[in-house]
Amino acid sequence: MTREDHLDPGVRQALLHAAEVAGDAVLVVRAGAPSTVAWVNPRAEEVLGAANDTVAGAPLGRVLDTPADLLTTTRGTSGRGSLRGADGTRTAVDVTSHPVPGGALWVLTAVPAQRRRPEAEAEAVQAVERRFTALAERTPVPTVLSDVGLRLAHVNDAFTRLVGLPAEAVLGTAWLDLVHREDLDVVTGCARTALEGTAAETFARLLTADGAERWVHLRLAPTTTPRHGSGFVGTAEDVTERRAFERQLAYQARHDPLTGLPNRAALFEHLQRALLGARGASPDLAVLFLDLDNFKLVNDSLGHHAGDALLVDVGRRLRAAVRDQDVVTRMGGDEFVVVCHGVGDDEEAAHLAARVLEVCTQPTLIGSLQVHPSASMGVARVDQGTTSAQDVLRDADIAMYRAKALGKNRFALCDAATRDTARDELRLLADLRAALEGTSPELHVVYQPVVALAGPGDDSRDGVAAGPLPVVEALARWTHPRRGTVPPDVFVPLAENHQLVGRLGETVLDAACAQLVEWRAALGSLAPQRVAVNVSPHQLGDPGFVDMVTGTLARHGLEAAALCLEVTESALVADPATTRQVLHALRSAGVAVAIDDFGVGYSSLAHLRRLPVDHLKIDRSFVTELAGPQADTDGSGALAGAVVSLARALGLSTVAEGVEHPEQARALQELGCTYAQGWLWARGMAGADLTDWVRGRAGGGAATADTRSLS
Repeated sequence: MTREDHLDPGVRQALLHAAEVAGDAVLVVRAGAPSTVAWVNPRAEEVLGAANDTVAGAPLGRVLDTPADLLTTTRGTSGRGSLRGADGTRTAVDVTSHPVPGGALWVLTAVPAQRRRPEAEAEAVQAVERRFTALAERTPVPTVLSDVGLRLAHVNDAFTRLVGLPAEAVLGTAWLDLVHREDLDVVTGCARTALEGTAAETFARLLTADGAERWVHLRLAPTTTPRHGSGFVGTAEDVTERRAFERQLAYQARHDPLTGLPNRAALFEHLQRALLGARGASPDLAVLFLDLDNFKLVNDSLGHHAGDALLVDVGRRLRAAVRDQDVVTRMGGDEFVVVCHGVGDDEEAAHLAARVLEVCTQPTLIGSLQVHPSASMGVARVDQGTTSAQDVLRDADIAMYRAKALGKNRFALCDAATRDTARDELRLLADLRAALEGTSPELHVVYQPVVALAGPGDDSRDGVAAGPLPVVEALARWTHPRRGTVPPDVFVPLAENHQLVGRLGETVLDAACAQLVEWRAALGSLAPQRVAVNVSPHQLGDPGFVDMVTGTLARHGLEAAALCLEVTESALVADPATTRQVLHALRSAGVAVAIDDFGVGYSSLAHLRRLPVDHLKIDRSFVTELAGPQADTDGSGALAGAVVSLARALGLSTVAEGVEHPEQARALQELGCTYAQGWLWARGMAGADLTDWVRGRAGGGAATADTRSLS
């Protein structure tokens, strides 16, 4: 028995009356195929424009468009549809269907969709609010909400965890007490912007319950509550760790990791700020550019760890030698720059430089070894004409190199003359680079004969052994288009100091090999037997040097024995191990080796015995002592004789340089010197001129104006 079975007739009549007077259309539908309308209430009659008697029994689809699955027997359903009026009009309705127990009838309530819309919208708004609340509560980002003004109405759990306080402790305007005093203005300004309708953001510090500071990225978006006013919703992203990491990166970008001193970038920023702050007036700055002398020796002999320790110690001393407002930076390598304020003139700058240099060159212990640092320092004052950090650093750098050129372990001030000299050198360097890269005849090679001095029993003429020239020395020359002849002792060091000597050496070697091939073709058996080429210490340190030499010989079809490489004593002592390895490789290939200017450098005899050397070249200063205007008092030429004796004892031949007088040649003959070269026989000359010179010498006549007889 169902609940309806207990209804008395009065109640049934009341229910029917309720349906009759209902404000919404009510339809009773009977199951069938198709389902039909069993009854409609007066409101439905009004909408349909037809009486109940007319509608009853009609298929449901004739009066109501509704989803097919609206009529289910197990549960109530709802959907949208439209009632069809008798006049063809359609009324949009939201339909609710309830099955009547028994499964044969349904009661449908049709409510105009327009009347339900505000309710639906309200529900939608409530749904949005619920979603927003869920999002705000569950997001890990601290979130705040102000209904009106600066008063917070809500904060999420992430915010309470951030500040370490319960929500009720930060609502209202209490949250402003958490803002760091120094950031309060910027935070309230950000909030005002949001309250005025524009999204705003800023970085600020919040104080937590335990007194810590947390950096947050505060982002506020404007909101409006009807009948209340403007508010905002915002997030306070905790960026404390990120800002710490960014500060660390910024520190690393502007500081030297070894010494902890500011680096080159920080130095430029400091100088630029100082120049801008001066606004055209002299900022009274002095820049000290310091470079440790022979630092490579410390690294090579004691190891890089010792070198690093020395750099740290020098940095510490420099920092201690100046005032707090002065800046000490490490430019890189063994270079430091000190910027000192309040230095009014050159005298004061010189006094400062002397004091700083003295401090940083005091002996220091590196491990258990006492090291005596040496430094060269350039000093440049910033004057009204200085417009950039680059300018003043360039001037200090120029002065530093001048200090090195003057003997190291000293300081030099950059003055107008120093600056002009440096600029002139820069221009000359640019011209040298262009000459090396071009094909102009500015850079060319001349050749000076090396004759064999006749010994006892030799077939000779005027003390010179008969036969082809044993050696011709190739000499680089530079005829500048504006300056004229540039001496080798000017442009060769320039090339060495600016990494151009390798290219210069390759150029000379290639030209010499090509010329020797030409001489062989032109002179046959009279052609020079060997060409000698000078080698820079920098070339010996090039890992590809041996391959370059053997490759050049092979390219010109020359045997290795046709080449003699001349190295100076300074090259031998600069890097003995590497030099010995390179020279052995060259000797193994068949190339002869001569030590140039022997006796004026620092070669030890023990070191000399281990080197694969063929010739010792006697320096011209020793030859001068033998005879002529600058001969020593007794004319004995003791040093030249000592070199010849030493060479003979080691099984080497000797070559005397700079022979200008017949008396010198005869003295060398008497000492037993093997070869000689000098203006007595010929100056350096072009390849074609040497061809004529050889032919003239073979014919018994003087080939050039410089050719003179020993007699």
